Amino acid sequence: MRLLSYMGQWKSAAKEVLDRSAIVAKFLCLLHVTNNYLCSPTLVYGPSMLPTLNLTGDVVLAEHVSHRIGKVGTGDLVLVRSPVDPRRILTKRVVGMEGDTVSFYVDPMYSRTTVF
Repeated sequence: MRLLSYMGQWKSAAKEVLDRSAIVAKFLCLLHVTNNYLCSPTLVYGPSMLPTLNLTGDVVLAEHVSHRIGKVGTGDLVLVRSPVDPRRILTKRVVGMEGDTVSFYVDPMYSRTTVF
């Protein structure tokens, strides 16, 4: 009789562990889908995006849907993987789309580039 009592307690504890494990697994799956297919937090730093983003670094929420449905437009910020160092993520602003004419002027006095 005592053995049945212990078995009942063990069964109850095992069910509790399985229930909690299922909740954790569902949460991790949701986190994975959200991070890889919907949006993910990204640390962006450097001088190229001043004054929009801070030099010391900003955390931005990068959404992953627009480029899949073709909704990237002029003026949008995009995150791209560096061709030189694939571990680095670069932040750039879209200045023109396919078919647009883009011209730029380099100021020799200040070494600044102006895009028209």
